[in-house]
Amino acid sequence: MSQPTGPVPRVKEPHLAGRWYPASPDALAAAVRAMLGGGAPRPGVVAIVVPPAAYEFSGATAARGFAAAGPGWRRAVVVGPSHFATFHGAVVLPMAAYRTPLGLVEIDQAAIDALTRCSLVRANPAVFLREHAVEVQLPWLQILNPGIALVPLLVGRLDAGDGETLAAALRPLIAPGTLLVVSSDLVHYGRRFDYLPVPAADPTTVARAVTQLDEDALQHVAAGDADELARYVERTGATICGRAPLDVLLRALAPGTAGEVLAHATSLDTSDDHEHVVGYGAVAFTAAA
Repeated sequence: MSQPTGPVPRVKEPHLAGRWYPASPDALAAAVRAMLGGGAPRPGVVAIVVPPAAYEFSGATAARGFAAAGPGWRRAVVVGPSHFATFHGAVVLPMAAYRTPLGLVEIDQAAIDALTRCSLVRANPAVFLREHAVEVQLPWLQILNPGIALVPLLVGRLDAGDGETLAAALRPLIAPGTLLVVSSDLVHYGRRFDYLPVPAADPTTVARAVTQLDEDALQHVAAGDADELARYVERTGATICGRAPLDVLLRALAPGTAGEVLAHATSLDTSDDHEHVVGYGAVAFTAAA
């Protein structure tokens, strides 16, 4: 993992505005509110899983997760995979804030300091430069919770036992007023992703295969069973980009936390490219009564 050199900027600037979501603050706010629609918050939600793709592909699915979480949060811990950097453990962003077209999202420095006390967590701004897993979730949080604080965490390679170690570091942050957001797409199908469980014969065949793989994975996630999800991924080879963050989430949740699948879609719902398909899902976790 590369190390930063020179002074660290105080603000992480957006790099997806105008590409994956609107660059205009008014257009972005309108798009997010429209996708959220009249979705009602679900009482007792403590964590959600939402996709981190461009809004045209996964926005409607992500909206289901954020609508279930609703407003009223003071802090969000956003945990995602690293798509461009390879490293062991996890990294946090040692900056003061993250910017989107809607303004600044302050980073919770005390939480960052607490996480770096874990032997698996280091501060490294370079890993966040090209990463989209955190940035795409921020406008949702800003619209629903103006003034919300952020704890950004990217997870890399995990060895045996690392998931539980990171989960233990996260548990103290899962407190009233804090929403845990795991940023993960589901199966990535096609030669580009080196995953062809069925031939790319036609859209129907591919959609059926990807949907079945996704739905099976989502059931393991909703059941809160990290070990069974790991066995499923090993058995099927399912190319789930956030499998490591999902493992940490499922190990961090308190016993009795209930998961519910809220939505599922694939890129085929908005694209005709059946040779390269990505699945998207939203799951909400509710604390035991």
